[in-house]
Amino acid sequence: MNSVILAIDTALDYCSVAIYKKKCIYSLSENVQKKHTEKILPMIHKILIQSNIILTELNYIAFTKGPGSFSGVRIASGIAESLSLILNIPIIGVSTLAIMAEKAWRKYKKDKIIVIINANVKQVYWAKYIKDNQSFWIGERTESLLKKSLLKNTIKNEKDVWTIVGHGWKDCKYEQILYKNQAKFFSPNAKDIIPFALLNIQNKIFFSNITNNLNYLHNIF
Repeated sequence: MNSVILAIDTALDYCSVAIYKKKCIYSLSENVQKKHTEKILPMIHKILIQSNIILTELNYIAFTKGPGSFSGVRIASGIAESLSLILNIPIIGVSTLAIMAEKAWRKYKKDKIIVIINANVKQVYWAKYIKDNQSFWIGERTESLLKKSLLKNTIKNEKDVWTIVGHGWKDCKYEQILYKNQAKFFSPNAKDIIPFALLNIQNKIFFSNITNNLNYLHNIF
């Protein structure tokens, strides 16, 4: 597949971009706190230069569709929509939590992942992802908002050993549970959007309406 893909993630504190070109991935990532609007366009410009790509050579634009901060998700979706209209190229949306599961696989070769990221003071975004024997991640239907007060028992009641990733568990001082489940602290990275984008391209799964497909996770347990 000779497609050129631009991937963008601005869902959380980090801002990251990646280019897929001729089976190579070029990426940049920076902790920008709330300065995504200032950083994202210069980062896109820089990654295009690094990968020796001009904007009109892009074939697809992929981004994290949430969950995450409202403004962060809207920044990435707005850029994706604008580039899609300007370049007349398809848009691919990928779950923020799913790409964190992919990052856990890339870094640690773990295939049973619980992703926990902070939503607000009292809640976390939560999901369980399993990589099947065809290397597909199964678990988007498990994505939900979970009260932090329920987090300890929710993890404790899991019979299998999972790898826990994200930053949502940092407020939960359940050392024995976290030790058993090999907790890892990291943020999403746009380079981990690429495997999902390639699969969507292969299956011709694209966004026709961005607004209706963004994931803010309103269901609260």
